[in-house]
Amino acid sequence: MTTTETMRRILTEAFSEGRLDVLDELLHPEFVTHTAPPGVGSGIDGVKWVIDMERRGFPDMTYEVLHEAQVGDLVYQHALVKGTHLGPIFGVEPTGRPVEFREMHIARVRDGLCVEHWGVSETSKVWVQIGKTAPAPHPDEPVAEAAQ
Repeated sequence: MTTTETMRRILTEAFSEGRLDVLDELLHPEFVTHTAPPGVGSGIDGVKWVIDMERRGFPDMTYEVLHEAQVGDLVYQHALVKGTHLGPIFGVEPTGRPVEFREMHIARVRDGLCVEHWGVSETSKVWVQIGKTAPAPHPDEPVAEAAQ
């Protein structure tokens, strides 16, 4: 199995299928994510917490890896995430609305295991899609001034 295939399993098996046990197999004991939400641990247990939280909000969530590459000990992945808002998340009760957004991941690999992670997600799209916030105004519309 190639390193990119191993890293793909994190998204497809752990995140899409909710198989948290896979993380114990694929993440190095010294694993750290540099993009853990505030108050969430940056180790393996923190990733498990994030997956559990996301899957409670979007139990049918799926990850499709669109692009991936490896350069040295770094694996780059571009993923499309889809799901339906069927549980509470981000303080928003279930709306039944579909969501679709993209993520970028960079993983450092050592001894065939992911030891470090950085990620970027289109979270603002999710917030708009589930009604947590209104979409940004069209560029031709005036922007309301901030309250003083």
